[in-house]
Amino acid sequence: MKHFSLPLPLPGARMAWLSGLGALASRLYVYLSGFLAIFLMAASVPPARFGEYSVYQSVLEVALVVATLGSSLLFSRNAASAPPGVTRGDVVRTLSIGLPLATVLATVILTVQRLPVGDAPFAILVVTLAVFAFNSLRLSFSRGLGHSGLLNLEAGIRSTVLVAGVGVCAAVHFDLGVAHLLLINLIAVVVVCLAVGLPANGEAPPMGRAALGLASQAGATVYSLLMFLLRKSDLLIVASFMPLSYVGAFKLAFLLAEAPSQFVQAFLVTKTPAMLETEAGNFTAAKLRLARHSFLLGCGLFVGLAALISVAAPLLKLGNEARTIFLCIAPYFLLRTYTIHHEMVLSLKTSMGSLGQWALLEVALRLASYVVVASLFPGKPHYVFFIACLSDFALYETRMRLHFGFFPIARLLARRQAS
Repeated sequence: MKHFSLPLPLPGARMAWLSGLGALASRLYVYLSGFLAIFLMAASVPPARFGEYSVYQSVLEVALVVATLGSSLLFSRNAASAPPGVTRGDVVRTLSIGLPLATVLATVILTVQRLPVGDAPFAILVVTLAVFAFNSLRLSFSRGLGHSGLLNLEAGIRSTVLVAGVGVCAAVHFDLGVAHLLLINLIAVVVVCLAVGLPANGEAPPMGRAALGLASQAGATVYSLLMFLLRKSDLLIVASFMPLSYVGAFKLAFLLAEAPSQFVQAFLVTKTPAMLETEAGNFTAAKLRLARHSFLLGCGLFVGLAALISVAAPLLKLGNEARTIFLCIAPYFLLRTYTIHHEMVLSLKTSMGSLGQWALLEVALRLASYVVVASLFPGKPHYVFFIACLSDFALYETRMRLHFGFFPIARLLARRQAS
């Protein structure tokens, strides 16, 4: 049997290797362009104005979850099913329900953040939200079909447009306001929308009535909101009780520290079809090598990022504070380069109800951690990531044990000792 199986995996292995290399290259482009955009804005815009723009961007991210009814995961899960599990009717229905709700949510958050509603920045934010939501659903559908190229590149495209816009304004000494930055961001989202229709992204959802159940979309919305609270709302939490100058430094440090796990995620996205076929019976120790290699890649990337922020800090108006925050949150995001593999497999294989329950537990732990840190270390909210590092490791190892029957870290260590 061995001589029959040997020649067959080679073409697939080569294709998988090239696909993974392409994903890492695309993520490198995304972060180089993203870092350049952030550094350019941090060097060109006053700290308070940059912090305000950061709040608008965070509002856009959380509103996007509601605008899509958290259905990006459902679109990926059901894209390749037969008969079609996602149709254009799902796109229309999702946006017609989600966009008004998202607009209300954005209004509430901005009011709580003491930012104006109904002015030019708000109008630009709403238009950006509509285009961004369509892009997200369409690219998630392509991911389920195995086409993840533009999904991995779209953030880089947006950052490139932002760099070009901010660079031109800085060159002509134009005083950039928050509305100008948001307008450049809108143009960037429209550019991505134009690229969505290219043949390389696969077929669009077929015509037909909505196939997804509203109950499943409601569950997906709850789960996605909880995950946003866990992964993306730290900036909004910090902005509620810290000065805007600190918010800008926190955003810069957060983006840098998050980069390695985003590299790993971009690679794992290309493995979506294989992850959908993963079961307890075929989840061998060899498949966990990907988690180990991801962690080693993260270690190398963090060394480079630490050097980068050390060199760049003196050049930025908020660089020294950003460097201090980065060093504190780096252990958590380094661990994420390992646990993100578990998170993605579980999100594709676990029921929405179970995902929501675990996400609720994680959110409760994070909020409790903020309360503890705020009481013990006033003015140092980034210390919360020390607690999150320990809790995330315990939770994801436990979830993998309950779903697949083994602790990944134990199997990895046992395999290493055996070799």
